[in-house]
Amino acid sequence: MGVEWTALHWIYVVFIVLIIGFMVRRRDTTLICILGIFSLALIATGSLAASVSGIFNSFIFAITELMSTILVISIIVAMSQVLTRTGINNVMISPFTRLIKTPALAYWTIGIIMMGISWFFWPSPAVALLGAVLLPVALRAGLPSLGVAMAMNLFGHVCSIK
Repeated sequence: MGVEWTALHWIYVVFIVLIIGFMVRRRDTTLICILGIFSLALIATGSLAASVSGIFNSFIFAITELMSTILVISIIVAMSQVLTRTGINNVMISPFTRLIKTPALAYWTIGIIMMGISWFFWPSPAVALLGAVLLPVALRAGLPSLGVAMAMNLFGHVCSIK
């Protein structure tokens, strides 16, 4: 059973490659995504008005589906920034600074804490909060930032799968 590739398929693949390319180069992908939606809608409907309407409909759909996620993450990030600016994070991490002395201990400690947090909370906001609090301790112990990210994601997301 074969699938015949149409112009829609090719446009979709081209824009996915463009989006990945922009992400690799650390550029903003917003305009590329909007152009991709517009191009797909223009080819699918053949109408300029329907294409512009498709862009706004996609915004509305994304907002209704992702607003709660965006809200939770923004609140967690704001709270972690308050902790950093007020210096409370130094008080919070002081027990861990005595425990985390080597990169290996930093990896396992952050991973196990992340796993515990992920059992009770959604992992993505927990990563933002835990990263803001424990990243400086792990860096002082010699664990690179990538190692911290790996520990948080492996223990947090994989161990929270139900």
